[in-house]
Amino acid sequence: MSTNSPFRLLHVGLGNRGRMWSEVMDKRSDVVPSGYVDVSPERLALFEESHLGVPIFTELSMALAETQSDAVLLVTPPDGHLDQARLVFGAGLPLLSEKPLTLDMAEGVEIVRMAADANLPLMVGLNFRYLPVSRKIKEMVSQETVGAPGFGLFAYLRNRDGMQPWLNKYPLTMQHPMMLEQSIHHLDLIRYCYGREVEKVSCRTWNPSWSMYRHDANVSCLLTLEGGLEVNYIGTWTGGWNQMQFQWRTDCADGVIVQRQLFEDLAYARTKDEALTDIALPDFKAFYDDTDALLTSFISHVRTGSELECSGLDHLRTLGLCFAAIESSETGKAVIMDEFYARHDIGS
Repeated sequence: MSTNSPFRLLHVGLGNRGRMWSEVMDKRSDVVPSGYVDVSPERLALFEESHLGVPIFTELSMALAETQSDAVLLVTPPDGHLDQARLVFGAGLPLLSEKPLTLDMAEGVEIVRMAADANLPLMVGLNFRYLPVSRKIKEMVSQETVGAPGFGLFAYLRNRDGMQPWLNKYPLTMQHPMMLEQSIHHLDLIRYCYGREVEKVSCRTWNPSWSMYRHDANVSCLLTLEGGLEVNYIGTWTGGWNQMQFQWRTDCADGVIVQRQLFEDLAYARTKDEALTDIALPDFKAFYDDTDALLTSFISHVRTGSELECSGLDHLRTLGLCFAAIESSETGKAVIMDEFYARHDIGS
């Protein structure tokens, strides 16, 4: 594949997140849409007006047959990913899929196995890994800037109005919307930034009486990671206050690392410091610059064979952590992750 010609990406799914992806692609000269696919003729008509000459389709199979593409971008509800992935790999194309890969553990394992059998790249869009604040936390933990980490607290408290027009509506009726749509990002960041796998999880999920979500929109987990690192996690979409409250604090042998706002505001202190010291981070636009960086990584892998970050296999360990946490909530027992991964045939 030539690295000089634009990367041709078949864009499947034009909902709210799909439009973000389109804006990211439109600003790049090295990426072009080879076609747009969506079940809604109205959405397709809007994109046809602003992207003259780009073919539009209501069926993925037809798009795969009638376009020349270097890869497929899947920005569709996760309950359809298995059938869509089967079509993509059957056409011999790499796949970049939005998270979660699936809403079923066995389906996720099957998709990853299909990619391996076809010898095709599969990347999952855990874009928060590419935030400057996430990269900096990972660096500080790895370098033990304030000593070895011992325990952490990750708190995400939000009153999310799922009826807002710019939000996808399927989380309102899905099982475990908080866990599989939001907490999955946070649990993935815990794995990524600490550079350690989770060994054991205890969890409770529940739904308060006032929730607009049909199923559990609150998640509370205690995670035991390799090396004895313990992390308390709490996340909610049904907070009693409209103001977002966020803190990710990591206590280390010689101090603390504290992220005080979602996507930004990082600081640290040594044990005897009287105040936190702010850490300078690059300017960025959340959901866009991180998505752009993820896309760059995917294209680099497809074209040059560079490391495949956020691979399907790696994602299974985060997806598995989510389903193990759900199992813990349902059984009232802690789940040992090695045993869970073995039961579900998830390798390392």
